[in-house]
Amino acid sequence: MTTVHAPSTPGDHDVAESLRERKKDATRRALAEAAMTLTTERGYAAVTIADITAAVGVSRRTFSNYFPGKAECVAAVAEGWFDDILASIEQAPANCPFDELVLDVLSSFAAVLPERWAKLCLLTSDEPELHAIVEAADLINVERLADVLAERIGLPRDDIRLRMVSMIALIAGRTCLEEWVLAGRPDGPSGMQHQLELALSIIDLDVLTRASSTLD
Repeated sequence: MTTVHAPSTPGDHDVAESLRERKKDATRRALAEAAMTLTTERGYAAVTIADITAAVGVSRRTFSNYFPGKAECVAAVAEGWFDDILASIEQAPANCPFDELVLDVLSSFAAVLPERWAKLCLLTSDEPELHAIVEAADLINVERLADVLAERIGLPRDDIRLRMVSMIALIAGRTCLEEWVLAGRPDGPSGMQHQLELALSIIDLDVLTRASSTLD
């Protein structure tokens, strides 16, 4: 007897696709986290791709599905953190003032991530290969943040102000991090958060909201 299976519905396909994407994202993040943990413990040169895959329990082939090499894997840990920042902006209540939203989101991450950002900062400063990859990722992240802001605020994606605010926010975050690390991490995570608040205080973050209102 031939067993006839009911055809999957579009909803079933969407759920399956979502599960696959979440699994892929989890594997990518696990590899990146393991790479950073191992390199900060042992030193960048002492860690191999085999060490990273062994720590996660995946094959070398699986690693190659996500990263071309070790440097890209280590640098990708920041991509996961940035994904979380973008998700927080996207999921925030619609009535939250934009200037408050940006400060709240960045400050909340500054409170929990500075030690890990500091480790990555030290790694990239010592490894030119890593530094180049992280700088390239920053350029991509400017565009990603601009896309999220355009969607949330309602400005055209090609509005130059979106890109400028995104670039300034990223530069402020990286500058605060680097200076905080080089100064010996004064006052712990709260010191990093304070520096970030000071840096962003000189930017009129609400300018985008006002610009959007003129389009209505």
